[in-house]
Amino acid sequence: MPDLAELEHYCVEAREILARAEATLDCLGRNGACEGHLMMAKQGLTALRHLSRIIDRHRTRLTFEALPNAVSPPTPQKWTWRPLLRQRPADEGWFARTTA
Repeated sequence: MPDLAELEHYCVEAREILARAEATLDCLGRNGACEGHLMMAKQGLTALRHLSRIIDRHRTRLTFEALPNAVSPPTPQKWTWRPLLRQRPADEGWFARTTA
């Protein structure tokens, strides 16, 4: 497991890679790249952002472990989508609006 200084170096490197990927995506958009290339670049950028968040969370955890009387950082609240699936009355749906 890397120490905190080494992990900080990884965080800086991840931010630099993210900045380059964002600049590349902007350049592709300005130069009129096709939709497929833009989608691949966006997917790559999303993956890089996810990895950067993992590295940042790991660094935060190591920082709190290094402190003698530290309380662990709060875990991020997960977004739930189930309340969005509430049942609607039958007369409010798309199918009720259609005319024969």
